[in-house]
Amino acid sequence: MLRYAYFHDFKSGPKLLIWGGPEGMAQLFEALAMMAQGEGPEALTDIPGCISVDGTTVLLETVGEPEGLERDPVEPELFHWREDPDTWFLCQELVEPLMHGCGHQNMPSAADGEIVVMVSCGEYSTDLKPF
Repeated sequence: MLRYAYFHDFKSGPKLLIWGGPEGMAQLFEALAMMAQGEGPEALTDIPGCISVDGTTVLLETVGEPEGLERDPVEPELFHWREDPDTWFLCQELVEPLMHGCGHQNMPSAADGEIVVMVSCGEYSTDLKPF
């Protein structure tokens, strides 16, 4: 199972943390592969077994120029994660080792100062909540 939540200040700044075990990482890997092909889920919660811990929604979008993760200016519980196919593919490559062991990876950022997406396997408990 995969979980995700937005943390205002987690390990030196704002983060969207996606965490789970190897099976969840495999599901995320497949979803990122589909995004790299211009297909795939419309939201993180469309990935089987993926739930939002904090009630936020993260929409996944394939665009021409990567923009990274941004909070919606009108709806603060809505985030847009916009990447080009090459960046989705790079995210997929970074998740692959997590399917086989513990650790974490920060997904590529389009610009300095934006919210970092951190994917973690086996490092955090299932009851972790934003502080």
